Order: sequence, then structure tokens, then C-alpha cells
Amino acid sequence: MNDRPTSPIKIIRARIRANRIADAAWKTAVFFAGFFLIGVGLVLLVLPGPGWVMIFIGLFTLATEFTWASRFLAPLRLRLEKAKLTGKKPIWIYLLFLVVTIIGVASSWWVWVNFEQ
Repeated sequence: MNDRPTSPIKIIRARIRANRIADAAWKTAVFFAGFFLIGVGLVLLVLPGPGWVMIFIGLFTLATEFTWASRFLAPLRLRLEKAKLTGKKPIWIYLLFLVVTIIGVASSWWVWVNFEQ
């Protein structure tokens, strides 16, 4: 069997893994990049921006090299796989959004009509 990587990215990563110093530098870079993204995500939780998205991107970055991050994301991956398989939300979620939308539109119209100058 031929266990050699075929894609260019896998070839480069295999060469990096073959060298201990390059591998340690790579893992250090991934470590700092992942935690930087998590830190930016934490800041964006307070400021306007996609905070949770940045946190999960940071965790996915860390999971490429560290098993503890991969284990941390395992329940999320299972939920995403389950959501892909079902591919459908329960009907009560659609009804809830419909009711909230109707209430929002009706209350906006009521405020517009009653407080128009």
C-alpha cells in the first residue's frame, strides 16, 4: 500500500511533521493563532461582531493539531451531523417565529397609528 499523501497541503504538512523543530514551530503557531481567534471572539461577544463564530473558528483551528480541542468539539460535531441527517426543524419553531413576527408587525403598526403626529 502507498501511504504517501497526494494533495499539496498534505505533502507540506508531512514534511513539517518529519522535522521535529518545524513540527514544534507549526504546533506553536497553531496554538497562538487558535487562542488569538478565541480572544478576538471573546472581545466580539461584547462589541458588535460575530463573537461565537470567531470562538468556534479558533477551536476548530486548535482541533487540527491538539486532541483536547478535538475532544472538546466532539459533541458539537455530533450535533451538526445529526442536524445534517434530519435536515428539518420541528414545526413549533416555525410557528413560534410566525407568531413573534405577527406580534412584532401588529405592535409596530399600532404604535405607528396611535402615536402619529
